[in-house]
Amino acid sequence: MAGAFAQITRFTRRRAVALWLLCMALAAVVTLRTNYVADLSAFLPSTPSAEQAVLLDQLKSGVAARLVLIGIEGGTAEQRSAASLQFGQALRRSGAFDAVHNGDNSGFEETGKFLFAHRYLLSPAVDAERFTVEGLRAGIDEATSLLGTPAGAAIKSVILRDPTGETIRMAEGMLPSQAPRSDGRVWVSRSAARAVLIATTRADGADLDAQERTLQLIDAGFAPFKAQGLSLMVSGSGTFAVASRAQIKSEVERLAIAGGVAIVALLLLAFGGSLRTLVVAMLPVASGVLVGIAAVSLIFGNVHGITLGFGTTLIGEAVDYAIYYLIQARPAAQASASAGSGARRWITANWPTVRLGLWTSLCGFAALLFSGFPGLAQLGVFSIAGLAAAALTTRWVLTRTSPDGEAG
Repeated sequence: MAGAFAQITRFTRRRAVALWLLCMALAAVVTLRTNYVADLSAFLPSTPSAEQAVLLDQLKSGVAARLVLIGIEGGTAEQRSAASLQFGQALRRSGAFDAVHNGDNSGFEETGKFLFAHRYLLSPAVDAERFTVEGLRAGIDEATSLLGTPAGAAIKSVILRDPTGETIRMAEGMLPSQAPRSDGRVWVSRSAARAVLIATTRADGADLDAQERTLQLIDAGFAPFKAQGLSLMVSGSGTFAVASRAQIKSEVERLAIAGGVAIVALLLLAFGGSLRTLVVAMLPVASGVLVGIAAVSLIFGNVHGITLGFGTTLIGEAVDYAIYYLIQARPAAQASASAGSGARRWITANWPTVRLGLWTSLCGFAALLFSGFPGLAQLGVFSIAGLAAAALTTRWVLTRTSPDGEAG
């Protein structure tokens, strides 16, 4: 009877290890195919009110979120002016911007043609009375009266094709009350020797990956002008966000490496420098990370970079499961202890305690699932799936690979 029970147990363990390997393979495939994002909107409300929706839309894709301020310094005024004209044209051709403004109006010819062709639809002066005899006479009188002004020579050719002056009225409405200072056909700073450009990115302001690519494009496009002694200044909300993310990423990587080295050193010290023990101890952690990423990807369709960084930290207790087992499953002092008795003893005496700790952790992280912020919900899913996978790996895999724990 005892022999039959042992055979059943071994068969069950083999099936458990095979199932674990299959799950890890599937999780690895999902992880490799996962779309990793850095859009900060994941940490904004998922069901906002009408007012919040407007605010979120402006934060993600509003003009202020997509605005890039560019300054060109160094060299002479003529060099800065020429660089601004050429650089502005290069940015427009790149396709990465909805608009690039630097005072150069040479590219507005098509816009002018469009406005002229649709002047009767767009002019603020056109109404039902405009096309009566009195309305046409008043419009023509107003337009011809401008011929005696300093602008008469410039608008003479327009009035011949637009006798009521609708194009002129549209132009007057589009003139800004305040305009940047111009010098050499480009905008310049009022307080410094600097040419100024204002660009609006095509990518959303919250899409930091796209914003970073746009900033790299700006820097690469300006490279030819650096050889002329000119320097580039770039500012804007996207610039600040990309720089902040880079600093956070650098600090997280540095701390993660330091923490990983410390954990590895402690494990090697605790288990007499055994590399095999180190690998076994890291199996629950690796399993938890893979399953956590796969679960988030399958539920949300993507994994946020912040979720990955903080989630890996949150399931750091997974390594504790392995340590508990490898130490507590060491053979008893009695010489009569049979092979594998440590695993059986640990399952009977210690696994219920570990399981209870697992459940308390899962209940704590479950609160994140009900958050109104998708990013926090991702953290909850990652932590729950990761901890469960780590605990089950300890229970069913480590008891097979190291049935008597590890000496140390």
